Amino acid sequence: MASPARFCSQCGASVSPTASTPPRIKWYYNVWFVLLMLFFVLGPFGLPLVWKHPRFSRQVKITLTVVMILYTVALIDMTVRAVRTVTEHFNDFNATLGL
Repeated sequence: MASPARFCSQCGASVSPTASTPPRIKWYYNVWFVLLMLFFVLGPFGLPLVWKHPRFSRQVKITLTVVMILYTVALIDMTVRAVRTVTEHFNDFNATLGL
């Protein structure tokens, strides 16, 4: 018994049952979405998106992880410096008021 013929629903062309299209990746695996979430929204909490991404090679995953760690350390350092500066200015302001 022959396998049933399959036809394209839009053009009517014959489609062989062995020909398959590659599976579409999920929208949240879009490269730009992953990078946006990693560096601007989630920070290091976005690393699971990197490691589960089907198209990133192991080298890219490791590189993005190292870059994210360095980026996080730099942001923490800048935050600590900003808090210290604000605290110093606040104390100077209070000293000028005599408080």
